[in-house]
Amino acid sequence: MPQSPIRSGITFTQYSPWIWHVWLDSKRVGTVSGDRVTGFTARDMHYDYIGGAHPSPEAAMQAWVPLVHRH
Repeated sequence: MPQSPIRSGITFTQYSPWIWHVWLDSKRVGTVSGDRVTGFTARDMHYDYIGGAHPSPEAAMQAWVPLVHRH
């Protein structure tokens, strides 16, 4: 998934099969990682969770949207 379907200024690049890097305005701001067994997490650059566990990578990516709208 080279780019997010979310129209919020966020871009996701797949780093490995279960890890995506999160970019905002060409700056890396965090990750989305996990698998279908344990669930997916969104984390900031300090490895703090954003929004808890998510059932899919798409749901974890959606956790970033409210953070972008605060900028």
